[in-house]
Amino acid sequence: MNGRIKEMNNKLRILIAEDSEDDALLEILELKKAGFESKYERVETFEAMEKAILEKSWDVILCDYQLPQFNGLAAIDLLQETGIDIPLIIVSGAIGEETAVECMRFGACDYIMKNNMSRLPLAVKRELKETESRLKRKRAEETLRESEERYRTILQNIEEGYYEVDTAGNLTFFNDSVCQILGNTRAELMCVNDRQHADKENSQILYQVFKKVFITGEPSKRVDYELIREDGTKRNIEVSVSLIRNTSGKPIGFRGIMRNVTEQKLAENKLLQTLESLRKSFSTLIQVMVSVVKTRDTYTAGHQARSANIARAIANELGLPKDQVEGIHMAGSIHDIGKLSIPSEILSKPAKLSEIEFSLIKGHSWSGYEILKYVESPWPLAEIVYQHHERMDGSGYPRGLKGDEILIGARIMAVADVVESMASHRPYRPALGINAALEEIENNKETLYDTDVADACLRLFREKDFKLEGECLN
Repeated sequence: MNGRIKEMNNKLRILIAEDSEDDALLEILELKKAGFESKYERVETFEAMEKAILEKSWDVILCDYQLPQFNGLAAIDLLQETGIDIPLIIVSGAIGEETAVECMRFGACDYIMKNNMSRLPLAVKRELKETESRLKRKRAEETLRESEERYRTILQNIEEGYYEVDTAGNLTFFNDSVCQILGNTRAELMCVNDRQHADKENSQILYQVFKKVFITGEPSKRVDYELIREDGTKRNIEVSVSLIRNTSGKPIGFRGIMRNVTEQKLAENKLLQTLESLRKSFSTLIQVMVSVVKTRDTYTAGHQARSANIARAIANELGLPKDQVEGIHMAGSIHDIGKLSIPSEILSKPAKLSEIEFSLIKGHSWSGYEILKYVESPWPLAEIVYQHHERMDGSGYPRGLKGDEILIGARIMAVADVVESMASHRPYRPALGINAALEEIENNKETLYDTDVADACLRLFREKDFKLEGECLN
């Protein structure tokens, strides 16, 4: 950790937009436990927040989403209008997933649920580092502009390419590294258009970047594109672009830094291939778990497979990201793995279970969590398995979670599990049928089942002709 962040740990300047003094103190206490000594100010109104931002310096802003006079989106908009670079983190106790995503899209750095405050120190630490990185980049660019003439000689000796072009994109100045990157001599490159070494697609990418910089006057972020060298070989290039103005402020060209990132891209691609290999290995592990369950209890295996298919269909119907859908399907495939700890004669008992036997059955979600909690996964599989019998009103088990305390994956699994269980044959009763299952979901949405999830499930079966498929339906 760099020096500035260490100093911040000793005296972190925090602006808290929060109408509850108790909640603000809890946030400060959580940061203090993580080693942050804080100096903070709490505001409740839009005007007070604006005044605090403009008149004082802050390292981070913690903002409740819903305040009496304004909300988190208004706070984000206010901060962006000032142009001051301060990380803003939404800290809320009643914010849905869609609202959280919207806040992130509009500029919030993160969102923390008040019932999970342990994430706050890590989020603050990360955003302090990000702010420091942005500040360093900004200072570097300002120094480059202010010291242009003084550094021209030095630029010839740096590894990164430095270039200048006129408003038409023709090279007017460049260092030797640009020649090495492009594979041309200095004489060959002088007055050559910067897009000459790119194909049609990449040429258009460069054109749009330069056009935006010219119109807005703002430097671009680093842009990746592929160039074709004089010898026909290709290179992955990272380039930055900023506007050059004359003494009267008129744009006369562009300047920037060019880096050959071909090896970095190759390494990234190799890493992606490795990650894909690990993903396949993890998928194989899941299949092994499924096979173990099937070997011991074919009913549970069939139930898991069909429930997983329903869960995947619901997740797709809700428009969740592809990767999240995959994780929910995997969790569904093993959501009853905890039943391995239950005697098979109880699982297959063709009569009503005793109170003790049912208590053992209810323990399967905890057992499944214990089996999976140390399995490294890109998805919260263990927690979904742990929560799939929780209900929105808190009447579920094993922890009595309710509402947003329950992961979206577990809310989906809860509906999928009930539909499959009721529609299919059970050891102690015949199948009740899909209509009875859907009536259960419809009659108890909002209370037991997430409304959006329930509605998505009902649409699938009633409007989109989704069918239960798999073994042991009857």
